[in-house]
Amino acid sequence: MGFKMLTAFMISRSHIRPSLLTIAFAIPLLAAACQKVPLLAPSGSTISLTASNTAVPSNGTVQLIAQVLEPAGTPPHSGTHVIFTTSLGTITPSEVETDVNGQARATFSAGGMNGTAIISASSGGASATGNNAVRIAVGTAGVGKVILNANPTVISALSGTSVITAAISDINGNPLSSAQVAFSTTAGSLDGTLVTTDNNGIATTTLHTSVQATVTASVGAQGGSTTGTGGGTGGTGGTGGGTGGTGGTGGTGGTGGTGGTTSGQASGTVTVTVAGTWSLSITVPATAPSAGLPAAFVFVLTPPTNNVSPVRSVTVDWGDGHVQDLGALGATATGASNTVLHTYDSPGAYNIRATLVDTFGTSVSISTAVVVNATVLPITITPPATANEGLPAAFTVGIGTLPAGDAVRSVVIDWGDTTSDDLGAISGTTNTVQHTYKTAGSYRVSASLLDTAGNKQTVSTSVSVVATPSPTIVITPSVPTTSTPGQPVRVTFQIQVTLPNGVSIKDATIDFGDNKSQSLGGLTGTVTVPHDYAPTDKGNRTVTVTTTDTLGRPPVQASIIINVP
Repeated sequence: MGFKMLTAFMISRSHIRPSLLTIAFAIPLLAAACQKVPLLAPSGSTISLTASNTAVPSNGTVQLIAQVLEPAGTPPHSGTHVIFTTSLGTITPSEVETDVNGQARATFSAGGMNGTAIISASSGGASATGNNAVRIAVGTAGVGKVILNANPTVISALSGTSVITAAISDINGNPLSSAQVAFSTTAGSLDGTLVTTDNNGIATTTLHTSVQATVTASVGAQGGSTTGTGGGTGGTGGTGGGTGGTGGTGGTGGTGGTGGTTSGQASGTVTVTVAGTWSLSITVPATAPSAGLPAAFVFVLTPPTNNVSPVRSVTVDWGDGHVQDLGALGATATGASNTVLHTYDSPGAYNIRATLVDTFGTSVSISTAVVVNATVLPITITPPATANEGLPAAFTVGIGTLPAGDAVRSVVIDWGDTTSDDLGAISGTTNTVQHTYKTAGSYRVSASLLDTAGNKQTVSTSVSVVATPSPTIVITPSVPTTSTPGQPVRVTFQIQVTLPNGVSIKDATIDFGDNKSQSLGGLTGTVTVPHDYAPTDKGNRTVTVTTTDTLGRPPVQASIIINVP
């Protein structure tokens, strides 16, 4: 400056000496003037103004650079004074001197405000104003896109909550912090309707609803939600909005004005739907179940027509103290039908209650009744009309029709004489079983049926066992009236043995009374036995028949006396 200012006071050599005194006084005055008057850009110079960002949060800052160039395109003398002005916020410092490159630097501070800051720079006759000024979108004025998400997007009708997250970015795609987001919903309620974004440009609220709801998030001028994707179109130098985020609809970008001014409005929507409710039914057996036997119950799961949520579990309380978790029963989006077996230990009426719970925790409960009959295992035992000791007695054991799904495991007969027989898995109504009682008397006979389910049915009867009659022996002799001296006498014996049913002669002998005998073997019916007596055997002789029967009882004898002539 000193150089240029001095040129204004240059004088010709012819006047040097007379003016020395004057110059001596003028120099200090000129120096003082240089200290008070700022150095400005020469006439014809230009100023171009740039900013490090065109959109900032309401509490953000932007770096400004004013580039001063003389008409020749060269930087002016360093120290050239530049003045910054703004329509919004503050600039620090507001007056700056250029460096050797002709650049003056300052910082714009939004100061918690919202709107468009129009920043100008000037030096002398040069300025960056009007269309050459810098426009910075501050706070909500710089919003470019709203991405709205819901987690989850499908909720339970009984206790439905969804976290709604709005991601706000400015026209340059950067997170927009400290921006107020207005939330609204078509149904239900929101924990917060006016939420300020955090440092990441995120604002969060929670939706509570039992019906489908559409949530809208708006930033800046409240223009309402916008469906579809894509933002508004920026004007000259402006930037449009973005595309909707996952689960939501993209916000609408602001419309650019002259030189990149944004209108500062964007919104997005997201729809939260409500999961449909499953239906559940239980079909009890057509024939009333029997106690102690498995009964088949059919569980049918029918999905809702819309918004199917997976089944987490089906729990059934059988009403007899037993609760069973059946799991998901293989249910899919098309439903499921399952047969579940359950055994009631005792007869009676029971109320069955089943509860279905889906993955959202929505539960559906139903109940039905079932009557359980006493288990009837049809078995009979019939004794014989008569029973003799030592002889097989025939008993008839009958097995009727068992309940569906049941079968005989075994039938055991207790004969009442400390002995028993296991007949196995018999069937039919006329099973003949024989048993021999060794001693006459009255006996209690019981038959027990055990089925495959472990149920047992016992029936009893009694039988009287009588003593078995001994064989009856009749000896009929045929003795001649005369004899020839010195010759043997032939006598014929007819022996008749009468036996009770079931008894036969095991062995029989005849003693002729002359120290001679004969074996008759297994005597049956009537037999004729001849015998010759010696002449010396004349007189009375005792003839005895002895039999042993098949019962192993003591021998039975019959005797007669004959007179041999």
